[in-house]
Amino acid sequence: MTILKKIGTLLFCLNTFLLLSGCSSQNKPEDSPEKEIVIGFSQLGNESAWRARNTHSIQNAAAEKNYKLLFDDGLQKQENQIKAIRSFIASRVDAIILSPIVEEGWENVLQEARDARIPVILSDRGIQGDTDLYETLIGTNAEEEGRNAARFLKEKFKNTQGEIQVVEITGTRDASSSVGRARGFREELQSDVRFLLVASENGDFMLSKGRQAAQKLDEKIGLANVDILFSHNDDMTLGVMEYLEQTDIIPGKDLVIVSVDAQQEAVDLVKSGKINCTVECNPNSGQKIMSIVQQILAEEEVAKEYYLAETVFSEFSDLDQIAARGY
Repeated sequence: MTILKKIGTLLFCLNTFLLLSGCSSQNKPEDSPEKEIVIGFSQLGNESAWRARNTHSIQNAAAEKNYKLLFDDGLQKQENQIKAIRSFIASRVDAIILSPIVEEGWENVLQEARDARIPVILSDRGIQGDTDLYETLIGTNAEEEGRNAARFLKEKFKNTQGEIQVVEITGTRDASSSVGRARGFREELQSDVRFLLVASENGDFMLSKGRQAAQKLDEKIGLANVDILFSHNDDMTLGVMEYLEQTDIIPGKDLVIVSVDAQQEAVDLVKSGKINCTVECNPNSGQKIMSIVQQILAEEEVAKEYYLAETVFSEFSDLDQIAARGY
């Protein structure tokens, strides 16, 4: 065999070896693309301006992280949310964000998510039952919001003698935000025997139902006969204002009004003296949620609860310094 033939044979054998071993530059696999993160988000509905802001906050934060967000509006029905969660499980999403409309009735579907090894993050509201069925809760402290409302009233009426009558318009029945605000409000006031809660009506966190609740309270006990109205959210408070326009009651003076959410319209009403206080319920949870999702997917340890910073806007605040709320 000539030298040239021997060299050719050696080169052929070497190339064959490289091909079989995957070392050939011609056969080098390209870097596999990074896996797309897909998150299912079951929002309870769109009952208020606060809820719309909360939804946008989560959607925008997901986009910034380049996460694909599968959004479903539960339309204020738990069965819709359960159906959405099962759809997310079937789609094998990487994580599920749930804003539960009520506290109870989630065990079965959350167990299904756990069995599928899909982490669940609660947004805004909590649930009752096995806490192992979700990774963490990220939202606002409803009990503290109720306490803040009561603290304002104690300051407002610190020089008042005798009985102080209070009526309340609550949010969605069995929602953790409604339950928590009612509990915190009562616990903070119970040490002061002057405050007497004389009636409570449900307004389902909606403007139209807030107006209806105000009418029911007026027909039942007469709003002109009470000192304070505590409303669990600003949209219901706006409904109350619409109803009071039909009466001789001057809101903010004849009837002290305390609300929750601190959306722009409510802050403007505080500035104009038509309501006396709105307690912030921070809707801007998106950045925190996506940060925690990233930690969970990286299998890092996270706390069971994260509460967002909140403040109180009242007639005692420096109202000229309040920045635009954005919702």
